[in-house]
Amino acid sequence: MRANILWGAVILAATLVLGPSAEARRAATAEPPKAAAPAGTWTAGTQPERDCGRARRKFWVPQEGWIVRTFVSCR
Repeated sequence: MRANILWGAVILAATLVLGPSAEARRAATAEPPKAAAPAGTWTAGTQPERDCGRARRKFWVPQEGWIVRTFVSCR
């Protein structure tokens, strides 16, 4: 049992000592991708044309019964 713990400690120490330096790790990390400009933007006064519709659905809610909800769905 002690041999396993000792062997694990040796492997951990060797990894920390012989592993790549901090500078090498920083150089190996890739730069994050550049953020592209949004494709569909609009101002507060204008919105893009969408195919939206309002629908009513009945839902069963335990201890309340049937309820009717109106929701908007856009395609």
